[in-house]
Amino acid sequence: MMKRQRLTDEQIAQEHQHSRVRGILYALLLAFAFITLLTACGLADDDKAGAEHQHGSETWQTTSSYDELPAFLSDYTPHTSELYKAVHDHAHIMSGISCYCGCAEGVEVDNPHDSLLRCYVAEHPADEGSVTWTNHSTSCGICKKEMEEVIALSKQGKTAEEIRETIDGMYKPKKSVE
Repeated sequence: MMKRQRLTDEQIAQEHQHSRVRGILYALLLAFAFITLLTACGLADDDKAGAEHQHGSETWQTTSSYDELPAFLSDYTPHTSELYKAVHDHAHIMSGISCYCGCAEGVEVDNPHDSLLRCYVAEHPADEGSVTWTNHSTSCGICKKEMEEVIALSKQGKTAEEIRETIDGMYKPKKSVE
């Protein structure tokens, strides 16, 4: 039969010290896991909460509808906000109009735009759901001028086709004859 060895007071103190260190390490590990979980859950809801986020060179922000404009517009002129307000009423026209600032080729932005609408709205619903706005047009003079033309020509009663032809005539680069 084996005899149990008695621990000295020093060994007992060391054992308690190691036990405390292990407890602290486990607590820190648990706290780290908890913070990571909370952060991940918070980031997953950013689009729904309307938080701004970067997509390449663009800032995107999701709002509940076209009626709620993105908060990033507070950094720009009231005229810029008015252009963004007009998007919903002109989206059907804008979706058929090319933008001539270079964004269609991906020069000014990381993902090429397929229309003037994409210069204002990154993602839009088929119905009246949430809208993800992009700040691309806030600082692009060509996008703003094209939108001004869409609004003005629409007020004159021009059709979507007439508006597209007018904007193409104004902004589409002319092929040089060599």
